[in-house]
Amino acid sequence: LGRHTNDHMTSFNMKTPSGFDVEYGWGARTVDDATWQVVRHEKGSIWGHRPVPQPAATS
Repeated sequence: LGRHTNDHMTSFNMKTPSGFDVEYGWGARTVDDATWQVVRHEKGSIWGHRPVPQPAATS
């Protein structure tokens, strides 16, 4: 769980039963193309988005 720096979206990531990653997010800011300005972000998250260790695979 965390919040993106660029779009201010709160989101979380999960792994599906078939093994691929999915990110769900909500609350992103709306972009107005008439007034939007390009900005360089130095980090990906305002808070959160720290990886959780995965359990060891079992045979």
